[in-house]
Amino acid sequence: MSSDLKFTPISGAKNSDPLCYLLEIDEVKLLLDCGWSDKFDVEELQQFRRVAKQADALLISHADVQHLGAYPYARSHLGLSCPVFATIPVVNMGRMCMYDLHQAKVNEQEFDVFTLEDVDSAFDKMTPLRYSQPTALQGKCKGITITAYSAAHTIGGTVWKIKKDTDEILYAVDYNHSRERHLGNSVLNVGTSQGLESLGRPTLMITDANNADVALPKRKSRDTALFNTLAETLRNAGSVLLPTDSSTRVLELALMLDQHWAKNQFTYPLILLTHTSYHTAHFAKVMLEWMGEDMTRTFSQTRENPFDFKYLRLCHRIEDLEKYPGPKVVLASNQSLETGFGRDLFLRWMRQNQTETDAVNTLILTDRAAPGTLAAHLYNEWYGRNRADEAAAVAGTDRPEVRSPIEYETQLHTVIHQRVPLEGEELEEYETRKRNQAEREAQQAAIMARSRVIMEEDESDASDADEPDDVNLEDLLTTQFDLYVRDAGKSGGFFKQTHSYRMFPYVERRKKFDDYGEAIMVDHYKQASDIEQIEEAMNAGTGAKFGGEDVDMDLAEPILPARDETPTKYISFEDSITIKCMLQYIDFEGLTDGRSIRNILAKIAPRKLIIVHGTPQATEHLSAALKNVTQFTNDVYTPDVGEILNVSAATNIYRVRLTDALVTALRFSKLDDYDLARVSGRIHFSSDRTPTLDLPSSQDQIPFEPPVLVGDVRLREFRKVLQAEGITAEFKGELLLVCNDHVVVRKVMFKLSLWMFG
Repeated sequence: MSSDLKFTPISGAKNSDPLCYLLEIDEVKLLLDCGWSDKFDVEELQQFRRVAKQADALLISHADVQHLGAYPYARSHLGLSCPVFATIPVVNMGRMCMYDLHQAKVNEQEFDVFTLEDVDSAFDKMTPLRYSQPTALQGKCKGITITAYSAAHTIGGTVWKIKKDTDEILYAVDYNHSRERHLGNSVLNVGTSQGLESLGRPTLMITDANNADVALPKRKSRDTALFNTLAETLRNAGSVLLPTDSSTRVLELALMLDQHWAKNQFTYPLILLTHTSYHTAHFAKVMLEWMGEDMTRTFSQTRENPFDFKYLRLCHRIEDLEKYPGPKVVLASNQSLETGFGRDLFLRWMRQNQTETDAVNTLILTDRAAPGTLAAHLYNEWYGRNRADEAAAVAGTDRPEVRSPIEYETQLHTVIHQRVPLEGEELEEYETRKRNQAEREAQQAAIMARSRVIMEEDESDASDADEPDDVNLEDLLTTQFDLYVRDAGKSGGFFKQTHSYRMFPYVERRKKFDDYGEAIMVDHYKQASDIEQIEEAMNAGTGAKFGGEDVDMDLAEPILPARDETPTKYISFEDSITIKCMLQYIDFEGLTDGRSIRNILAKIAPRKLIIVHGTPQATEHLSAALKNVTQFTNDVYTPDVGEILNVSAATNIYRVRLTDALVTALRFSKLDDYDLARVSGRIHFSSDRTPTLDLPSSQDQIPFEPPVLVGDVRLREFRKVLQAEGITAEFKGELLLVCNDHVVVRKVMFKLSLWMFG
């Protein structure tokens, strides 16, 4: 039965905006990713706002802001309440990504779009999956099965396979066919037969054109160019800034540079500067199973974790860089240079060049960043100075070389957001408010303490097994009572004792007793599990043993450093900064290039293809290139944002209900694990959607149907059948089965060919 399929781009079609798409399968609405830019402008979510409440499920493919940035906000403010599915690393690293971005915004301005509680609440409700784990959706989505496969662009990055009845939809965006230091290749790799068997020939494929018009240099060339640029800058007493993300692509850069430092025994400081650097590195250490085979093999043989960095220093604050004077290399978030440590350090180093030193620092972009950002502007400046005929390189066989860095000097007009300490009258006013608030809180605490003393004195020692013993005294004290009467005194003599009465809803705290004495608290004797041991070690800041092996769980520091209690305020001002630096772009995005995209799509051979997420030029380039691929589908769509595509498969497969009489009359034949039968009958249409197939009436003329061959015929088995019937059958020549010297049977392209001769 063919499903009714509709596809609508919410964001990220014929542009490089964040990714978000709506896939409708019959009455079910699936959201594919819900990205946002690091500006967190609510106006960008107008299209997403219309469908958030209606979504029945959400699939997230990567742990960066382009794929899940809007998820916490949608969960808290847009009414998104559907089940959300992602791989385990996407859940962990996505949380780190949103922590880092939230803290970066809080350091710059009053930020209340979403809170850290919103982030925790949203990610706690995600359903983590493993690769190649088919998951049947429930509720309204019943009948749909989703399976995650490796995309290899980021740790836990996912290619989603969505299946219902005979329809298979493949959602594959931002994947990488080649291996890296910490990741293997994608399941879509043209040399992976397993991937082609499980994902080949889908009904519909949704993919991106992000790199469709790009030819990438060889990995060795890119590595050499990066190392040479670093070495030259450091020798000239300059520092190097590499803006990157905080949780995904940063792992490849950090691992590569740490290994290079170890190999060459460099003494220059190598620093990772993000708000969540410590925990990002920790998650990488405990998720080696999600990385490439080389990583797991090395760990199994040497028991050395590659992410136990030997030279990379982890920092949480920009002030920590003061401990590392002189030339240094810093990986800092965020890659757009619009917020975070990357922007702060970029502006600080440019000013430093004007006042403190003559050394020229270097900015190395590893990502082209989203249009409209500072990083994208700098990339365009670099590309304009190094323009080459890349179109010829894409069509040809030779890969381009990495372009050299350029000397870049310009005036940058920008708006700077800062949080500065309070001074003068503002500081005095703040301290006055703080004192008044402290006095009010002290008075309230005194009242609470006095009430607590009164209530504890009046507690009864009577026993009642049915009464709860876990009443929170603080909650009780803050509850409004109709009346409270306290005895004037409790020592009035034997015959003059008075009583105190408390009004509803007061519940007296009494000990519980069972039939044999005082009740046993089971929690006091519960054996801690491995996870509890790890949590205890995390809280204590010590190592722990997990699974019989020593695991470094030194997580004494919180995920986000404690906020500075110094009185501050937010300011914004426009400034013109003289930028003078060496500027270079080296592609470490970890994405497939144009030539490999075409090869992969030709191997998968989808029946219908939708191209999203790419510049208009890249989208048109890929669409035109696929028209020249032999035997590739003509159903290639390039929708605009908001355009609704009806991509239902035109198949002659329908669902009918068989009557008991028809089933009883069928004659079945065994084929492996299946029972097959030819069905002839009359279809009756009723008021419900499913028609009924019944036995034909006596007036119906059933035409003669020739025998049908089902399955894969093996000539050796066919020969045994013929011999059992008394027919002489012998193999002669190349797989020729000669029967009674008159008939020749040969298997060609899974069909039987027969020749008769006298």
